[in-house]
Amino acid sequence: MDNCIYLVDDNAINLNTGKTALQDTYTVVTIPSGEKLMQLLPLKKPSLILLDVEMPGMSGYEVLEIMKKNPDTAEIPVIFLTGKTDPENELKGLSLGAVDYITKPFSPPLLLKRIELHLQLLSQKEALQSFNDNLIDLVRERTNEVTALQNAVIKWAAELVEFRDDETGRHVERVQRYLQMLLDSIKKPKHYVDEVSSWDTEAFIKSALLHDVGKIKIRDDILLKPARLNEDEYANMKLHALYGKLLLESLQEDVPNQAFLEYAKTLAYRHHEKWDGTGYPGHLRGEEIPLQARMMALADVYDALISKRPYKDPYPHEQAMQIIAEGRGTQFDPVLTDLFLSLSDGIREIGGV
Repeated sequence: MDNCIYLVDDNAINLNTGKTALQDTYTVVTIPSGEKLMQLLPLKKPSLILLDVEMPGMSGYEVLEIMKKNPDTAEIPVIFLTGKTDPENELKGLSLGAVDYITKPFSPPLLLKRIELHLQLLSQKEALQSFNDNLIDLVRERTNEVTALQNAVIKWAAELVEFRDDETGRHVERVQRYLQMLLDSIKKPKHYVDEVSSWDTEAFIKSALLHDVGKIKIRDDILLKPARLNEDEYANMKLHALYGKLLLESLQEDVPNQAFLEYAKTLAYRHHEKWDGTGYPGHLRGEEIPLQARMMALADVYDALISKRPYKDPYPHEQAMQIIAEGRGTQFDPVLTDLFLSLSDGIREIGGV
């Protein structure tokens, strides 16, 4: 239990519940107010802070603003805990620099998993910073290690999404394989070969694992609802595209010039755009949509169709392909749709249907 977690909340019951959930894994210090936290931080910095938003005196937002202005505390990961569930408050917390936003009452296993992810990301950032400080001496020795760590963090983030919705099985891995098949067919050469030739294709395929990373910020009662979402719930679900973009941008601030992060951000933010402009979040149309995202749209929708979800049973391969064909020129790029349909046997084999 080397990692120390500060749990800040004015409610004694919440402090006791949180400490009970975390104390077997971490050293937990409970703090009853923002003012007490600011007194303690100069004496000992924690690995991560769980911070209530609404408290008497200093609010969680005010505390975080002060922390971000101080170089000694600016890099401490802060996860907001709040009873509020509206997107505006979540976006405010993210904009101030919080790494996550969890609604109360929280699920102890999910809280542990999210803390574990953010500590993994912090470890990765610290390792990369150390390598950058000693680049000349370390570049040859550490390249393989950095790559391994990078791959581990990417896989971890993807698995965190699946941890919440495990009925989707190995969705992100299958989508990655569909994309590889589609990419290989484009490069034979066929359509879009000139554009694809300029890509770092290894980074692109790797980045596909993170296309749904924004879903870690969607509430369980929406993500796992065993029925169709209502209008408000669907509006909240659609925010996962923006959340994914924001999460990946926060990584880019510390690890710039990483191709896979740029590809991942594009996929996370744009994979629900539609060829006819009716998609989200930007209502992009046709080739305004990045080619990577147009490819992802096909792979993601197909796998969603053949997968069991809380609100539906899986479709057979033939019906899924028929739905893909019906979306040609409206939801999907016509050229890519034809190519995807031509790969039907291989797609079926990957999907296991």
